[in-house]
Amino acid sequence: METTCKYSYLPCQFCVGKNHCEQCGEDIRQSLLGLEGVEAVTMDVPNRSLTLQYYDTDFDDIADQADALGVFL
Repeated sequence: METTCKYSYLPCQFCVGKNHCEQCGEDIRQSLLGLEGVEAVTMDVPNRSLTLQYYDTDFDDIADQADALGVFL
């Protein structure tokens, strides 16, 4: 399945200004790729959206795991 959604927060560790640069997006993308069932992630940091491709799991389960990482979908 594929879902595109807006996120409300990213846990930037290096951006003092919290401007969410592309490096932050790549770090989060890599973290989300590590979640069970996620096979691809595309980040659009300027528009605060991401696209998840996943299998054998429910989106709500992925959202809960993302919340635990600090990415609020």
